[in-house]
This record gives sequence, C-alpha cells and structure tokens, in this order.
Amino acid sequence: MDDDLTAVRDLLSAPGPTRETTDKGRARLSDALSRRPRRWVTPMRTGMVAAALATALGVAVLVPSDDLVLLTPDPTAASTAPTARQILLAAATAMARTPSAGDYWRARTVTGKLIVSPDRRYVLRRDSASETWLTRAAGGRSGSFNQYLGARPASDMDKLAWQAAGGPVSWRYPDDVTGMGFIGAGETVQSAPGARVGGAPKEPVDWDEVSRIPAGAAPLRSYLEAKIGAVSPRELDSRLRKSCMEILSGLPVSPEVRASAYQVMASLPGMTAEGEVTDPLGRTGQALRYQVNRPEGQVSDARFVVDPDSGFPLANETKGVGRLADGQSVEVSSFTAYQQIGWTDEEPDWESDRVHAE
Repeated sequence: MDDDLTAVRDLLSAPGPTRETTDKGRARLSDALSRRPRRWVTPMRTGMVAAALATALGVAVLVPSDDLVLLTPDPTAASTAPTARQILLAAATAMARTPSAGDYWRARTVTGKLIVSPDRRYVLRRDSASETWLTRAAGGRSGSFNQYLGARPASDMDKLAWQAAGGPVSWRYPDDVTGMGFIGAGETVQSAPGARVGGAPKEPVDWDEVSRIPAGAAPLRSYLEAKIGAVSPRELDSRLRKSCMEILSGLPVSPEVRASAYQVMASLPGMTAEGEVTDPLGRTGQALRYQVNRPEGQVSDARFVVDPDSGFPLANETKGVGRLADGQSVEVSSFTAYQQIGWTDEEPDWESDRVHAE
C-alpha cells in the first residue's frame, strides 16, 4: 500500500519543468545574453537552472547584463490540480503514519449552522462544541462534554442588518422555515453560550465490534457492504462514503483502518476536487464536493475538507440556498469541524468548566 500511495502523494506537489521547458528557458536566456556584453565571468550553470525554473513559474530573472528578462509561462508546463482520488490517497498515506497508541481516544468537534433570521433580514451562525474521551482500560472512565457556544451575525454585513433590527439576543422561528436553512419549526436560538455539560458518551462503544473492522481497502469495503445490505448501486456508494467518513471522524480505530477508509472513498464516484479552501474554523485544506440525499427527498451539495499533508479530516459541510425578505439569495449550511481526533496519553480534565475550543 505504501509504495502506491507514496507515488500518488507526490502528485500534490507542483511538477518540475519538462526537458522541453528547460531547453526553451536556456535558449531564451542565451539569446538575451548574446545581445548584451557580459559583465560576469563566473559560470552560468546555476543561472540556467534558475531560468528554466522561472520559465515554468512565469517570473522575472536577473541576468548578468542587469536587465530583467520576463519569461512567460509555458502552457505545456502548467501544473495540473490534483483530483479527488489523488487527494484522498495522499491523505491515506499520511494517515497510515500517525500514532496508534494512547490511553484515551479523544475527539473534539465543533458543529454549527448558517441560518436565516426569523425576520429574514440577515444570516446567523450558531455553534456548539463536543468532546469525547474513550478508554478500553478495565475500570477506566469514559465520558463526553457538550456546550452550546451561542449565536451571532455571520458576517459584518449581517451584523449591520442585525443592529438595524434592534440587536436581538433571542430568535424564535415560525412554523414555516422554508428558505431559512437547517433549522426546525418553532425552534428558539439564543445568542448567549450555555454551560459545559458532562456525562456518559452519547453512544456506547462496542470494542469487540470495533476490533473486527479490518484494514485494507478490499476487506474494509466487504465489511461495510455486509453491514449495509442489499441496496441500489447508487445508494451503496452513498452509504459507503458516509460510513468511511464516520470511521475517519469518530470511531476509535487504528490509523491503518482510517487510511483504508480513505482508500475506499477514493474508489467511489461522485467526488470532485474544488481546490484549497478555508474551513469553518479558519483552517486551510483541500475541498471535495459531493451530493447527499436529505430526508425530505431533496439533494444538497456537501463538501468534505481534508488536510492531505497530515491525513486528518478538517470539516464536513452541507450547503443550501436561503432567501432574505428582499429576495436576495444567501448561503445556508450545516457543518461539523474536527479539531482533534486520535489516541492520546493526556488525561481528561473531568472537573473543568470550560470547553476546549480553538
């Protein structure tokens, strides 16, 4: 696996100049030098290499005559953006090398929504945080913490509209929330954050079942298909993708299993690379777009953001279109951002009254 994935990982780096590009760069620089008296007598081998690199990058190079020779990019040397498959396989390579031991499995996430205000004049962002600590040690303590982080105008423009509306600190939604985003009818949203609440993990972990999840793309896919059962090919692809994302974002499995989840995702159709983006927590990663079927029968665009250098997922977002009172269309969304996932020897701060949010 490592040999294949290491080769794919290299595709995320910009390719070097081709032989044709190097020759063109040398010819152009030589022609420029032949038209001016040389003022340096040192060998120009290093300069030739720099010129060839500059040809690929489209930058200016200082030559011995003190003139600037502007070298335009060579279309044949343009870098090709990585595909979704290449990004996922690069992440698999990195993930397989992450630490695999620790006393606790720790997962910290921030979930949030962009929703239209009840008066349809601006967009709100509402966030919550959760933290889970799991241990297999006999007599060890597992637990989770949750905290509502509050709501606020989503942007500076939304803040101005919110101020013009009197700066409310509580919003109660009507029965008809069409076009308001991922919000329930009659739901109330508060601006103030809530208390940090601890308790048992939301879902008990079946450690025996977790240990049976196999590593390797083919064994993992077979295991997941058996769990999913008989469905249409399109539904199978969708459920396989969702299962792999659950493995990557929450299950206390080995790095090898998580790497295999990336490999299975890379084999599935329907994901498109969007390039570098900023996730809801302001981190930079590679975005992969796909579609999800919502319970009401609609199809929404979703975006999975990953850091291929570390292999860690950064966020998963589901997007939609909301509408303000003046008819303007705005983006609404629901997201989960992953702050920390993996094994650690750190001890949980069971008594702390604060939530770990970065």
